[in-house]
Amino acid sequence: MMTDLQGTVLDSLRDVGLGPQRIDRAAGGETLFGTGGLLNSIELVQFVAALSERTGVDAFDFMENFQGGTGVFSTVETILDFLEGRRVQAMAS
Repeated sequence: MMTDLQGTVLDSLRDVGLGPQRIDRAAGGETLFGTGGLLNSIELVQFVAALSERTGVDAFDFMENFQGGTGVFSTVETILDFLEGRRVQAMAS
């Protein structure tokens, strides 16, 4: 079952031009960025901008947690974990 956040992440990937096959691979847990990742560096920048716009999370907040292949952009799941953590922080403050 797809969550609203997962739909937001996948829609942001569509915004940068990923086709259905790469979207399915991303949803299946394939690495997004880093060695063998689905996104090249230009697509990553576009994705960060699209995701920032859709979620309201500042792009710099994403980039502070960037570590190619191991950070917030490793997989859709790591992005979801990051966004959920941000949501919990916002609710606590």
